[in-house]
Amino acid sequence: MHKPTLPGMDPRRPENLEDTDQKAPRGKGSIFTLAELVGDRLEKGLELPVLILSVIMTATVLLGVFFRYVLRMPLGWSEELSRYVMIWMALVSVSLCIWNHEHVGVTMFIKKLPHKLAKSIIFMSNCLVLYFLWILFSRGIVMAEGGKAQLATALGTTMYWWLMAVPVSALLSMIMLICKMVLDIRRKDLDEILMSEEVVDAVKREEGLYF
Repeated sequence: MHKPTLPGMDPRRPENLEDTDQKAPRGKGSIFTLAELVGDRLEKGLELPVLILSVIMTATVLLGVFFRYVLRMPLGWSEELSRYVMIWMALVSVSLCIWNHEHVGVTMFIKKLPHKLAKSIIFMSNCLVLYFLWILFSRGIVMAEGGKAQLATALGTTMYWWLMAVPVSALLSMIMLICKMVLDIRRKDLDEILMSEEVVDAVKREEGLYF
């Protein structure tokens, strides 16, 4: 059903055409919308914890140095706490790097392949990474359960919570990778699949730069 036209109104003009986007079925596009929504929400939800962990790690290291070399009263727990906090921070950041395409990769070879073949290889590579993350998650749960009987030497806490960094980060990375793989289906430019938006924009600004 078309919109009624007034005298003098050209029905062929874009602004006078029926809004087909609202009428079109959303079944095909909804999975992309959901993937983007989950990825963006998870990214925003993880940025603050990573920032807090980095602040705690830095403050702990500075505090340990101050007490050891200035006051000559070393803290027995500062080194161990900063180490475990750093592990949590680094592993959780992996999922953020996956979502923002910030992991190091060699793209010179794959960009010389035909477009469909290159996308297929990228997809298979992501599947292998997804399988590795699943192994890391399942084995990490077992490792963390075994850590319930172990105590951190200086902190005196159970190792369960520190070892949980492995399965938690693996689960977050799997979610981010699945969302990225879904969005990669509709991405036509290999640069958008392989590199972060900032790098893509920088490349497009440079004339005659290809890699």
